[in-house]
Amino acid sequence: MATVRMIKNAEMLDRFIPNVLVAVKGEKSLFEKLDMHLLVAETWLKDTFTSETTFSTIAGYSDDNIIKHLGCQVVVSEAFRKAVPSLDLVLTPNGFGIVSNNNVVPASKERIARLMQSLEKTRDDALELLIPKLAGASKWTSSTQCEWFRSTLFQDMSVVAEMGFTEHRWEKYVELRQQIIDIEQSLAEEFISPEQMAAWRSTHVTNATIERAIALVKAEILRVLKGQPISTQRMMDVVNLIRNNPLYFPAWHSSDTAKLFSPPVFKNKKQAKGYWF
Repeated sequence: MATVRMIKNAEMLDRFIPNVLVAVKGEKSLFEKLDMHLLVAETWLKDTFTSETTFSTIAGYSDDNIIKHLGCQVVVSEAFRKAVPSLDLVLTPNGFGIVSNNNVVPASKERIARLMQSLEKTRDDALELLIPKLAGASKWTSSTQCEWFRSTLFQDMSVVAEMGFTEHRWEKYVELRQQIIDIEQSLAEEFISPEQMAAWRSTHVTNATIERAIALVKAEILRVLKGQPISTQRMMDVVNLIRNNPLYFPAWHSSDTAKLFSPPVFKNKKQAKGYWF
């Protein structure tokens, strides 16, 4: 069986699950009970967010490294959330306890549900902070996971809050992402060009003019996500900004989409058989 590499022992686990007590002496520790869940959660983090190579690098960071700390929090919260239904939990004055004693009344379903919701929130809080920091981890920018996030202009979970959602934020991001990609494709074909859209997704922007154009497009995408139709006037404002700044948007100016906004000018010629008035 594969070895859990990020959460290595019970002491490390305890840093990320405060106020959880093992109530019966001689039983398996919480770390032992969560072993398989920790392994599954680490695999999920690796496959979905970091890649194998970057995960191995992060696991080797010092414990006070912020990327490792956030990664550990994601793993522990997800593992514990998945394990809760199979654990015997009671609510003690110091938090939840884990027992196997038939004489002890287990925590109510409502309290268990709130615990699971809290763990999901903690996981998503950590993910929201972790994802933007992954670009600073070794070889992440060349991974398929990075490519997945950079296949849209909305490359982290902040769009979920902008849309007004406060629960199930990771799942909601995945749901919104496909809608966003569809909207971006429409805007690219009609106004921005696929080439310029691809350039914006893959490049870290530091220029104010480019940032303004991207911000206008993202604002339009949010409007469409909220049920509004695409505003031709707003998008033409973006096109005019791009047309007037060819230095900053070379991908658009060399695209077929640009030709839609620069039709050839017809001129009457004396040798022509007819004239247009």
